[in-house]
Amino acid sequence: MRWPQGWREVTLGQVCTLGSGDGAPQGDEWFDEDGEPFVRTSDVSANSGSVYLTDTRDRVPLATAEKLRLRRWPRGSLLFPKSGASALLNHRCLLGKDAYVVSHLAIITPGELINPEFLYWWSKAFDAARVIPDPSYPAIRLEDLARVKLPLPPLPEQQRIVEVLRESNGLTQAKQRALREFDQLIQARYRAQFGRYFSPQGLLNPARIGEHLESAQYGVSEAMGESGSHAVLRMNSLTTSGWLDLSDLKYIDLSTQDAAATELRDGDLLFNRTNSRELVGKCAIWRDTPGAYSFASYLVRLRFKATLLPEFLWATLNSPYGKYRLFNAAKQAVSMANVSPTDLARISIPLPPLEEQQAFAVFVREVEQQRQRLLASWARWQTLQPALITEALSGRLTAAWREQHAAELAQAARERDEQLGAPLPQVTVRITEHAPAERRTSPARPRRQALIDQLSSFQHAVWNTLRFEWRGAVLADDPAAFDEFCTSPQTAWRLEGFQAGREEVRRALEQLAAMGLIRKMSLPRANPNTGRTEYLTAFRPLREADDGGRAEEDTALADAERLARELDRLQAARGQ
Repeated sequence: MRWPQGWREVTLGQVCTLGSGDGAPQGDEWFDEDGEPFVRTSDVSANSGSVYLTDTRDRVPLATAEKLRLRRWPRGSLLFPKSGASALLNHRCLLGKDAYVVSHLAIITPGELINPEFLYWWSKAFDAARVIPDPSYPAIRLEDLARVKLPLPPLPEQQRIVEVLRESNGLTQAKQRALREFDQLIQARYRAQFGRYFSPQGLLNPARIGEHLESAQYGVSEAMGESGSHAVLRMNSLTTSGWLDLSDLKYIDLSTQDAAATELRDGDLLFNRTNSRELVGKCAIWRDTPGAYSFASYLVRLRFKATLLPEFLWATLNSPYGKYRLFNAAKQAVSMANVSPTDLARISIPLPPLEEQQAFAVFVREVEQQRQRLLASWARWQTLQPALITEALSGRLTAAWREQHAAELAQAARERDEQLGAPLPQVTVRITEHAPAERRTSPARPRRQALIDQLSSFQHAVWNTLRFEWRGAVLADDPAAFDEFCTSPQTAWRLEGFQAGREEVRRALEQLAAMGLIRKMSLPRANPNTGRTEYLTAFRPLREADDGGRAEEDTALADAERLARELDRLQAARGQ
């Protein structure tokens, strides 16, 4: 990507110091509420939406830190999950005060050439999957992270970008505060209504969860993609505070048998059986939602007898008591921890009379409805904010400001380059090829026209953008190239009215390729950060022969038609 005047590309290792945290102290005796913050992965996840992290679940006194030789990290350091399922999530934050940090987190301490908040916003747009060799066992090596490249504007422009994004983030923080108030409201009601069931002598009217469990069903383990008969809930579909998040789903084609086995009904409790030690045991209640849904194998669907309502158990598992029991029930294996349905069934909880549980369940549903209304009002902003960050990190957002402060920026760039050395020359590569001019489809090609008639207005806009504005192949796995395809005024003007994010655009491209209207390719590229060869997904228009024939289009349409017939046959066979 060609950066604006005065910007240059650097690696993280050039402008930051990278390190890892320490192993967590084992045992309550090592912690003290009057000590200094000890940051776990769950603290970073819970801080989502806020730039700085100041509150943590655990705190350690100086005596513990000295005895266990824990390293204290400075305020302004970026925390970056580097192992376990959290490594695949976009959870980042800056230390709001000096703190000790768990070993599952990488700590990136910015040097004097990079603004900590600019580093934070860049990290929010960075996809950690780029430096994870095997998503089945997510882990990031510090040496790979140190070689990751990022743009480095002069410091005054970094500060200007931070100011703009800080202002926009104020809206996000207001939403996060409101959502936390909903969580606090439910836990406050839980304590007020059921607090008497917890005493120093033990639980009142105790019962094991398994005594009231009707069934436990594991989810599906087949490969998922961008399209299919069912949307699939995964680990990140359950928030750390116990709510469903359906914003990032994968899809799968399920047989009639699997669809029936993993059906979701109102009141089902989804339980995250495998995750990092701090996050395993997340749970959320499923509510009736339009569409066909299933869930992945890392989740378990729990259904209960009439004696135990899901709202009461959900609140219990999300209470300090529940989280303590889940943390101690977790069995560690490599970078992941597991709480099986059998382990969960052994946990004892108080069991209030059904009338008390029902009154609490009514309250929970009322809070859910209010919370849902708040989320609906923020849906459009959640689509716009990633686009704003992309504009800021590309330099387009500060173009006019940059012209007004050219002399100051030039001096700052010279001072920066004196420390880093002269920048290497930029090399920009873009795949271009001939694409035919726009024209009407001939009635003599009814199969093609029938497919086009099925396209939504958004799919049609994406298709025409690829063929007539972009006029070549777009690398969907290259963030800079794909951002340009989705947002450049010169090429993406057809998409402006849809307020669609990158994932929606990519999904449309996948669907168009499956229909045989465009071509999907895999292109090899050496990754200089890891030294490995990666295969990047690209999409391009179908080619036309020099004589005007459309052999590639005919082949693609025939392939799509054969695939559709085969899927129909398999569906019919499964239904028998």
